[in-house]
Amino acid sequence: MSAISKEIRSFLVVSEAASIREAAHRLNISAPALSRQMQILERSYGTRLLVRTAGGVSLTPEGALLRAEAQRWVDADAAFVQRLHRGDSGSRKLLRLGAMEGLVTPVVPALVQRLERHLGPVELDLVVGSNPLLHEKSEASELDVVLAYNLPRLAHLSIVDGFDYELGVCHAPDLGIEGSGPLTMQEALQWPLCLPSAALSMHTRLMAEILSVRVNPKVALNTNSIGTILSFLRDGHGIAFLPWPDVSQDVEAGRLAFRPIRSRRMTERLSLALCRGNALGDATGRVLDEIRAVIAGLEQAGPRPPYA
Repeated sequence: MSAISKEIRSFLVVSEAASIREAAHRLNISAPALSRQMQILERSYGTRLLVRTAGGVSLTPEGALLRAEAQRWVDADAAFVQRLHRGDSGSRKLLRLGAMEGLVTPVVPALVQRLERHLGPVELDLVVGSNPLLHEKSEASELDVVLAYNLPRLAHLSIVDGFDYELGVCHAPDLGIEGSGPLTMQEALQWPLCLPSAALSMHTRLMAEILSVRVNPKVALNTNSIGTILSFLRDGHGIAFLPWPDVSQDVEAGRLAFRPIRSRRMTERLSLALCRGNALGDATGRVLDEIRAVIAGLEQAGPRPPYA
């Protein structure tokens, strides 16, 4: 929770963007909805804050004053939240982590174990969701760190590291797909698909690749839950295109197979981001280093077949 209104937070994003449309994309809301927020703000202050042109938006002198003041409010609110958490956590170190669903099982338990070896008892406040939810929580100063695919650059997030993973064809070992090497898209699309819905960041690019093959694949599942996709795959209901971290534990346990895609490079960028006004204090470096170490372990465990 934050004392700063959504209109003020949206205004700060608009002030850094080239247009309402770009700011709305960053905030994951429609451009008309964002315009209404800005109109509410202007009526509240009784003055124009933005100059709208065919080329985008710029701040009026009053808008520039509000931006400077609003940023001070946001910083003060974040500092207050930090003091509250330091006072409430006692001897336990609090980590407020936002992560996409597919990253929870391979990353979080190992991360907590590593942190407790170095920092002592850790209290984990974990938010699991897609990018829009993680953006909302981080913007409201409710998270310290975000780990997610394809994060945009936002004022309240500082992306400190990134890791690229190519999507592979994932399926149950006994599904009936021959061989163990790379598959073409045409070969993979002969099988029913378990697809991520539009709520997940990979959806648009993945659908563009599938449609470019000019086939009419059978869809077994369309969902915003990576966990549900993995469950369908284990039960032999089809194939999915997923990055290695999401399937690493299932592959290593023999429950799923992971096959590279021949002649195509569909890449997901896994970003590690530090939230503005986080409450980590002098543990910041250690937390980031341990997250990097866990992710490096996933990379070392991952498959390294040749890409044809």
